[in-house]
Amino acid sequence: MILIVSFPDNAHVERVLEHLDRPAVVFDIADFPHRTRLDVRFGTSADRITLTPHGQGAIPIDQIGAVWYRRVRPIGLDPALTDATSRLFAWSESTEALTGLWHAMECFWMNPPAGDEAGQRKIRQLQVARQVGLSVPETLITNDPAAALEFIAARDEGGVIRKAFRNIAEAPRSTAVVTADDRARLDDVRYAPVTFQEFVPADLDLRVIVVEHEIFAAAILSEPEYRTDYRPGIGSAKFSTYELPDEVAAALLALHDRLGLAYGASDFRVTPDGEHVFLEVNPGGEYLFASDRTGQPVPQAIAACLSRHDREHGE
Repeated sequence: MILIVSFPDNAHVERVLEHLDRPAVVFDIADFPHRTRLDVRFGTSADRITLTPHGQGAIPIDQIGAVWYRRVRPIGLDPALTDATSRLFAWSESTEALTGLWHAMECFWMNPPAGDEAGQRKIRQLQVARQVGLSVPETLITNDPAAALEFIAARDEGGVIRKAFRNIAEAPRSTAVVTADDRARLDDVRYAPVTFQEFVPADLDLRVIVVEHEIFAAAILSEPEYRTDYRPGIGSAKFSTYELPDEVAAALLALHDRLGLAYGASDFRVTPDGEHVFLEVNPGGEYLFASDRTGQPVPQAIAACLSRHDREHGE
């Protein structure tokens, strides 16, 4: 049995479901504990842990051979529970129960929740990327306005970008070149750390998907106005398949191994002199925008990986 921990109407999950050759169930954490049942029994008889996702039958966890943990939603408490303290307690207990369940599932994970959480952290990513031999931009992450000014002043105009750790819907922040207006507001850095990086001029952007030990790299050639951040210009960009140099591919797989990731979507820039500069890895990053344009079989690779591990678990 394959358990997919995600949410409904998820095109990335639906595409993989089309290629699975093993039984699979999608579990939305937003249904727990309101609409999903968890039973854990330890005693004189055989131990038994079962999960009954909303609208599904009971699943003994020892029958689960592979889990795809992708972009989960928050726990969903019963709306009838209105007292703030009671809701906090229910959320805490539900979180503890789910975390314990994840640790009790001794099977293949793409990705383990702990690895997924750690792998998202940009500081850790850059630290490990350097250690495994990947090239990364000169970077400063700081809440010290003086340090920010020194970093920016040491470079030519337009030579530094600013970016957020996470682009949240309530306060979206795009990656952008630091301007004179930004320099005038550097005192605001004291309110929250900001990531400043040396701007990397590039001939190409790369979206690189890793599925266990398979690598699918797509080259993205954007219009000039989107050369700082290709994402807003995806619609007009040109996509093609790309082969990473052997040493870059080996270092990227080493990064995944160190971070504990079976899946990740990384962004690179290829400079005019051919250097491959690593920017970041997203453990739950999207792949369809690249694979649909290049024809690369990423959904098939994810499905094959999950099915293979599920079969091995059952043998």
